[in-house]
Amino acid sequence: PPRRGVQIKTMLEAVGAEPTMTQSPEERERLIHELHVHQIELELQNNELRRIQEDLEISRARYFDLYDLAPVSYVTLNTEGVIQEVNFTAATLLGLPRSALLQRSLTIFIFPEDQDIYYRYRRDLDPAGRLLGCELRMLRPDKALFWVRLETIIVPGASGSAATTRMVLSDITTRVAAEVAVRELNATLERRVDERTAELQASEERLRRMNLDLERALRLKDEFLAMMSHELRTPLSIVLSLAEALNEDLYGPLTAAQRRALVTISQSGRHLLALLSDILDLARIAVEKDSLDRAPVDIAIICQMALLMVEDAAQAKDLQISRLIAPGLVGLRADERRLMQILVNLLSNAVKFTPAGGSVALEVTANVPRDHIQFSVWDSGIGIAAEDQERIFEPFIQADARLARQYGGVGLGLALVRRLVELHGGSIRLVSVPNQGSRFIVSLPWSAAENSAPAVVAAPEVAALPIWVTPPRVVLADDHEPSRNLYTDLLTSYGYEVLTARTGEEVLALVDAHQPDVVILDIQMPGMGGLEAIRRIRKNPASAGVPILVLTALAMLGEHERCMAAGANVYLTKPANLHSLLATLGGLLPQPPG
Repeated sequence: PPRRGVQIKTMLEAVGAEPTMTQSPEERERLIHELHVHQIELELQNNELRRIQEDLEISRARYFDLYDLAPVSYVTLNTEGVIQEVNFTAATLLGLPRSALLQRSLTIFIFPEDQDIYYRYRRDLDPAGRLLGCELRMLRPDKALFWVRLETIIVPGASGSAATTRMVLSDITTRVAAEVAVRELNATLERRVDERTAELQASEERLRRMNLDLERALRLKDEFLAMMSHELRTPLSIVLSLAEALNEDLYGPLTAAQRRALVTISQSGRHLLALLSDILDLARIAVEKDSLDRAPVDIAIICQMALLMVEDAAQAKDLQISRLIAPGLVGLRADERRLMQILVNLLSNAVKFTPAGGSVALEVTANVPRDHIQFSVWDSGIGIAAEDQERIFEPFIQADARLARQYGGVGLGLALVRRLVELHGGSIRLVSVPNQGSRFIVSLPWSAAENSAPAVVAAPEVAALPIWVTPPRVVLADDHEPSRNLYTDLLTSYGYEVLTARTGEEVLALVDAHQPDVVILDIQMPGMGGLEAIRRIRKNPASAGVPILVLTALAMLGEHERCMAAGANVYLTKPANLHSLLATLGGLLPQPPG
């Protein structure tokens, strides 16, 4: 301390002065002793100063490590933006030695296009010491461009000194490059998404057009099938109805030879009619426009009826036909008409391909654990080779093309059987060995709860055809002249007064003029069709109650419902049995008195 130094100086001067009378030896000795004590204190103070200096050196070294060698770039600027301090990391980032950076403006390292960003950034720095950041581009002396993030704070100076700016520079070039890559990738993805969306929209448009084309094709197909049904059934119905009328001696008595010829005509016509029905059934099922009418079915009765359908053909070849139904099996729920088609087609094939003297059988069993009932049709016929056993279920296919010439047929039966079985939710399986016979096994869903036969309904008595005192008046409309002539002859012979028409307009005119007792009309007629004619008749109060019988060759799915919805009383398809037609017609008219 300064005071201690003054004391020591004074003591030294006193010791070195000439002895005086006032200084005794004791006083001089005391002064010398004090001098030694003060000397020792000075040495202790010097040691303390050296220790403090060493601590300062250590702190300075630590500061050097923390600041100069820090992994973060530190720069200290004055108020003018001139570099006052910079650490080694910042010098490395800027590409110059520390000594070359001091007293240089940081602005010279800012990318020219980002100078405005740096200017606004420095202008917006908070004098209160709030940290502020921004991102911009910088240039090294070698013109290398890099991105940095600046984070800056203003540090107020001591009393009388200027403030300084402390800045952290973080190299974000990699991050910015990644962000640019991500943006480019996003732009690429967006472009690809847009392109894919456009492709999908184009595909949807193509699909929409294809659906429209498909709908149009299906509609044209339905119209074609309806037209073919009408055009084929109409002449077939004439052939079959004329054969029936001739057999009933409607046009005079026949010889035995003529009646045999009529039987051949009827059989051939009904074969053609069955073939047409198979084609239409396949077409309807293929476009999923056919449905089942499930109801309780008596197993014994349907098997008996199916065997009766092939009995004549089997007897002609001297085949033994048998039926075996497992004990306890009574009924199932199925579409009776479709199940009959399945069994008759399988039995017909069995009879067709079994040589004379062979055997054909129909067996029915149940698999209770698997909830299935099985109808098996087996024969001792020619069999089917293994390579042909799958493709025979395709339309128009026979195992051997030569069989078509030998046995006849066009190969629709088994295709229709498989479609009808699948429509029931079942399956069909074939087991066959060439020259040893075949077994077709049809499995249909079934449960013990379905094992009951439908209630027996007493068959109605067939009434005799009435004899009319006053002939009932009938308006008969059909654009097909042979059909008009046939039904006119038939009705006239049974006492009806017949007025004929060929168009819907003619039907309306006859109904208005003659107030008939019944109207019989076809659906497809030139000009106004049958459905519109029915609606017009029902709208007219004078004719709203007249019975209407539809007699048409249009046997497509849904026609019956459309005709009944329009106002028809009865719907019949050609060819209609003549006696059934007369009985139905008589049921629509008031009965003659006793």
